Amino acid sequence: MKTIISASRRTDIPAFYLKWFMDGIKAGGLSVHNPLYRKNKIFVDLSPEKVEWIVFWSRDYHHFLKHRSYFHSYKLFFHFTIISAHSILEKQHISLSKAVKQAELLAQYYGGDHIIWRYDPIVFWREDNHLVSNFNESEFAEYCRLLSACGITRCFFSFVTHYFKFIKRFQTKYPHYTLVPPDYVEIKKILDVMKNHTSNFDINLFSCCNDNLVDDIIKRGSCISGKFLNHLSGKKTVSEARSPTREECACTRSIDIGDYVQQPCYFGCIYCYANPVWR
Repeated sequence: MKTIISASRRTDIPAFYLKWFMDGIKAGGLSVHNPLYRKNKIFVDLSPEKVEWIVFWSRDYHHFLKHRSYFHSYKLFFHFTIISAHSILEKQHISLSKAVKQAELLAQYYGGDHIIWRYDPIVFWREDNHLVSNFNESEFAEYCRLLSACGITRCFFSFVTHYFKFIKRFQTKYPHYTLVPPDYVEIKKILDVMKNHTSNFDINLFSCCNDNLVDDIIKRGSCISGKFLNHLSGKKTVSEARSPTREECACTRSIDIGDYVQQPCYFGCIYCYANPVWR
């Protein structure tokens, strides 16, 4: 079996560290820290003889699109986060028009079946006793229309996990607001809206690490699925063994090459588990 490289759940490599990754490929591999035991490192062989797929995760593929020919020896798959921006949650984001143009180009070069549109995480909080979220129905409907036109048919979503450091960051930054876990009524309202709009454009919904939301329409998402990648390849070249990264994760085996500490993600999303502090 050959390897799947995840680039990366821990930071945004395409947006901020693509040259580092390209240099690693040129050198034949990279040394990667264990995220929990930082004294431990492994050498990851990046040669095409060892690696079949690179799975990218990003909010911005501008740099990648300029250098995509560098990765011609690998099969490529893309997670593209496009979610309604909210100033208290993210420090920066790219415009919808730029994101859609990048999605069009990725689909043109690699096919819409090689792209997952991520609309996550959905966050709830209270401002002056009013429940607020970053879900925006009109924008979500527009995303569906524009991305389906690119041939993208898979939308992964999740509701935010209230990690301890996320709660502390939020309380420190916004002491007058209150994070709240969404109740079933609020979740159902949003899911009904999402189902309605995605069905209008033949987009399939997948729940990421929220198995309780799976039903006859919403499928269980596997962000890295060896089975699906083998289907795209037309042959079994990578492992289909399950290797979850957290509770209810359905991902299969891969090697992540990012680093929380040495490669901070400058999008600065306050809810992100990969964000050690508020920058």
